[in-house]
Amino acid sequence: MREEPAPVAQAMTSRESLCILTAAYNDWASLKALLPLLDRTLAGAAAGARVVVMDDGSLDPAPDDLLDGHDFAFIREVTVLTLVRNLGNQRALSIGVGYVAAEIDCDYLVVMDADHEDRPEVVPTLLTAARREEGRKIVFASRTERSEGPVFKALYGLYKKLYGMLTGMPISIGNFSVVPRRLIRRLAGVWEIGLHFPAGVMKARLPFTSLGAARGRRLHGTTNMNLVNLVVHGFSGLAVHAEVVGVRVVLGSLALAVAVFALDLVLFYGRLFSDVTIAMGWTSQITLTFAVLLLQVFMPGLLMMFMGLHQRIQRQIIPLVDYKTFILETLTLTPSGH
Repeated sequence: MREEPAPVAQAMTSRESLCILTAAYNDWASLKALLPLLDRTLAGAAAGARVVVMDDGSLDPAPDDLLDGHDFAFIREVTVLTLVRNLGNQRALSIGVGYVAAEIDCDYLVVMDADHEDRPEVVPTLLTAARREEGRKIVFASRTERSEGPVFKALYGLYKKLYGMLTGMPISIGNFSVVPRRLIRRLAGVWEIGLHFPAGVMKARLPFTSLGAARGRRLHGTTNMNLVNLVVHGFSGLAVHAEVVGVRVVLGSLALAVAVFALDLVLFYGRLFSDVTIAMGWTSQITLTFAVLLLQVFMPGLLMMFMGLHQRIQRQIIPLVDYKTFILETLTLTPSGH
């Protein structure tokens, strides 16, 4: 049973306005079903919302009847921005953030998926938290319950542990978030959000907090995210922190090397000064194997560290500055009665 968020929405003041940003790739049926759910969830607010949809190079253009069949009370306009090519969800959203920061005046920016896995019912709760923070923090929805199978959950749990170990930061949040006015332009200046949205926020040290929210289920069709794309997405989050990951790998390799060297000294001492029989042949082979493995880990870590540091002096694609380069055409749809 769906929550009744109307009282929360009514708490918005007359000066507050929303912009809802999402991205779609050949998933117009899900978007068409999501829009009226959003409208009903946020109905009763004193100000309306504008929806910006990033068409991430879909094979079929956005349908002209995207808003037909529903009476919209809160959503006043839907803008579909068609990108010059398929850029992937994260890059598409980053271009959208740049567009919103430059072209749209709003008090809060809501970033969410278009397939209902980011549930509209959660938006009022995120908005309430953003107001409580007085516009000083981005508020993310943290996944407390996922709808995927046990294999995915196990792999995701392993990834979270690996991410925390290599970056020193937790990762349990996705794109679903509310960004207050004062942080929209700052977010649009973070090029890393095009690689991995939450990791980019962390890398830029933008203030944020999170609230628990269960993940929803798709309204139509199947996800475009396969195993390969999931792995790429996961490693993209690590790539954002490349220099930190590289340093941690290098330090970990050196610590293991010291431990192996200390063990060799203990074995050598035992062979010379004790009566314990130690087979030095297999011990030497194991030591040599460990040394080779450590070297193979150490060198990529060192390379990753220098590559991450080198990126700091390179000209990156800044959403706020470069968003126009990626927009091919714009389609504006207005619900009947507005």
